[in-house]
Order: sequence, then structure tokens, then C-alpha cells
Amino acid sequence: MLSYQHGYHAGNPADVHKHLTLLAVIRRMHEKSSAMHYFDTHAGRGWYDLSGPQAQKNGEFHDGIARILGARDALTATSQEQLWSAFFAVIDDAHQRPPSPQELRYYPGSPAWVASQRRETDRHTVYELHPTEHDELTQVDSKKTGFVVYGDGLQGVINHLPPKTPRLLVLIDPAYEVKDEYTQVCATVSRALKRCRHAVILVWYPLLPAARHDAMLSELQQLDTPCIRSEFIYKERTETRGMYGSGMLIFNPPWQLDTNLKEAFMPVQDLFEPPANHHLDWLNADK
Repeated sequence: MLSYQHGYHAGNPADVHKHLTLLAVIRRMHEKSSAMHYFDTHAGRGWYDLSGPQAQKNGEFHDGIARILGARDALTATSQEQLWSAFFAVIDDAHQRPPSPQELRYYPGSPAWVASQRRETDRHTVYELHPTEHDELTQVDSKKTGFVVYGDGLQGVINHLPPKTPRLLVLIDPAYEVKDEYTQVCATVSRALKRCRHAVILVWYPLLPAARHDAMLSELQQLDTPCIRSEFIYKERTETRGMYGSGMLIFNPPWQLDTNLKEAFMPVQDLFEPPANHHLDWLNADK
């Protein structure tokens, strides 16, 4: 089933959580000069027009990137000033100037966030299987997307391991449209770590009332690889439906990433109504 299109959710709080985490990881990894290959298993269309019908239908970006942009001065005055400044620089580049929350027009997808940090020695491969999203992705400047592949990213990344570069970064970000995707993610992470033990792997997942992610976390907890779990809850959980937050797993996290994320998200909690909360721990603390 390929019905999911991220344009309806672009720039929402989960996107901010995902992309700030991704940016923090990349910046930490770039403290070493050795080249890395970045793989994105579910790239989407790479670039989102927030004035378009999809984004405007529910206006989720108002509670996400618009809210964050409104607190720009406060966030860039924190201990994580450099990280937040790099985050806002990507938004500024998308608009060719610093936009106000009312002037927001574009939100970059994950390929563009990586491209903003990519060095000449780094490699960048992104996958997209949805035909409409892939077509849109190929229309974006390759400087903002990397090398685009039409196909299954979960299988594609395994086929390309181990990479020729000394280091590897993988973002796994499916839509979780079907229950099997949770199992597929577990299998992909396990296979990737067997082929490339030092791989830094990020897994995004939604927090939903059905809590299907719990079984995935339990399985991934068994892996003999250190992993940070970052969960951002930004609205009240209901008993029926609706995403109330998002999670990020970071396998083989760079040094001090946990401190960076704690400090970066601490002031973000105050921008939302209670019970907004950012929780960070180690998925497998005994490893």
C-alpha cells in the first residue's frame, strides 16, 4: 500500500523532532574528517510547499515549524545555540531570507537537511518508492537531494552495505501504514548492523494510542548495540486515534549526543501546552 504522502504533515512537531535530531547527529559526526555515506530509506518528495493544498488541509506546520520559528531568538540564546542556528539556516536558505512564522512557505524534507551539511567527501543516497513522491523528488535540485533511487529503501540500503566510505549514517523513516513495517524496520536495522557494525542508524516512529511501536522497541532492545531513545510528546494522548508524539532511536550515537539533545529540546517543551515532554534515555542501558 502506497497511499501515504507526507505533504499533509510537513513541518509538524514530529518533523522538527526528527530533523533537529538528524542535524545534531550529522554535526557530531562531522567533528571527524573521515567521509561518510548517508542513506535515506524513505525520502518523500524532498521539499514541501506549505501554501499548497496538502499542507493547508490540516495546517500541522502551525504547531510545528511556525511555533519553533516564533521562538527563534530564545532558542538561539540557549546552550545549543550553534545547533539551533544551523537548523534555522536551513529554513532561511529555503526562503532565501529569514522568514517570520507568517511568511513560511517551504519546509525541507530530510534529504535537504543532510545536503545542507554535506561535505565534498561525503556520499548521499536517497530512496523513494511512492511513484508520485519520487517524481516530485527528481524535480528538486540534486544539490538538495543527493543521488535519488526509485525503489524500496529498506532493501536498497542493505544491498549497498558495507559502504566505501569509512563511516555510515542511515535514516529509516517509513510511514508505518501497515503493521508489517515495524517488523521490517527491525529486520533492516539488524541486518545493517551485522554488515556494518559501526553504522549510525536513526529510526523514526510515531507515538500512537495503539502503541504498536512497543513491540518494535522490545525487539530492537535485544541488539548488542548502544542506542539512545528520544521521544517528544507534544499533545494529549487520546484512547482512540491520532499521533500525540514521535520517537527517534539513534544506534551507535556520536559522543555527547544525549547531552546535546536534552539541552536542545528542554526549552521546546515550554512552547507547547502541558503535557508536552521530551524524554531521553538509553534503549539498552546494560549494553
